Amino acid sequence: MSLAVLAAFILPNARSLYEGVFFYLRDVVTYDPRAVKPIDPAGRYASLYDLIHLKNVERLAYLQRRLDLPNAQVVQIAIPQSQFPDLFVRFGKTAEPYTIFSAHYDKLHDDPDYQGASDNTAAVSVLLASVAEWARRGDAGNRAFLFTGEEETGMRGAAAFVEHARAHGIAIREIVNFDNLGRGKLAIRPSAEIPGYVFTLPLYGDVAYDGRTLRRVENLRKVDPRANPRLTQALLRAQPDLVVYERFTARGDSNVFEANGIDTVAISGDDMRYLELTWHTYADRVELLDERNLDRAYGLMVGE
Repeated sequence: MSLAVLAAFILPNARSLYEGVFFYLRDVVTYDPRAVKPIDPAGRYASLYDLIHLKNVERLAYLQRRLDLPNAQVVQIAIPQSQFPDLFVRFGKTAEPYTIFSAHYDKLHDDPDYQGASDNTAAVSVLLASVAEWARRGDAGNRAFLFTGEEETGMRGAAAFVEHARAHGIAIREIVNFDNLGRGKLAIRPSAEIPGYVFTLPLYGDVAYDGRTLRRVENLRKVDPRANPRLTQALLRAQPDLVVYERFTARGDSNVFEANGIDTVAISGDDMRYLELTWHTYADRVELLDERNLDRAYGLMVGE
């Protein structure tokens, strides 16, 4: 390979090589299946231990019971051709435009043996804990919470919420979408149709490797604090060690929100090795979760 060809590959890929090689190798070398701080079965996120064994219809009923709280106003939003509505939660003194914290509650495999602990039970348990705290306080400012259904079937719950918000004049300032929590720090990831590590091939364009396949990516949205100063910088002020990835992409409800012009960030854990092992696999189990990662997400939602 000539130096010119090598340079043509390396220069546009400096960031993706750094994120997808250096960070990945760091996480592989340091990975330990034992969680440093396991989820406390009697603690703030105890709902995890209930939710992981429930099928999707049971998860919905569980959420409906847990969200029946003083000061919390829950609106069910129908999703076309689905029995799993979105649940939109506001509070007595909540003011528009809303900052919405969202997570999908459906599991990929509707099977009691498939826990989906990171995808996406962990984020759901953090939202539940945050809703309970704001219901206790009674005044959540402009915060609202959204539990979406049917994310795993094409983000249909996110689309239904956008249509509902438009039809009912709901003003949205921004959405912070949580998916795949569990290990390490929190990371903002750019939304793309293909999740994974994005590289640029000379004369071809961007391609993403998701740990299984290599596919072309078009119109990649870069996450750059300088390009999205308000929301990203606000989150960085709240949590200065938040990781901002530029070439490690995510796919989920945030894609729908962004496509509809809503200022959105997608947040996951930043441990690449952990995410690779658990994403859409039966290895996605609660005993691998580290409570400190969930605490970071909770801190963003309740201002701690």
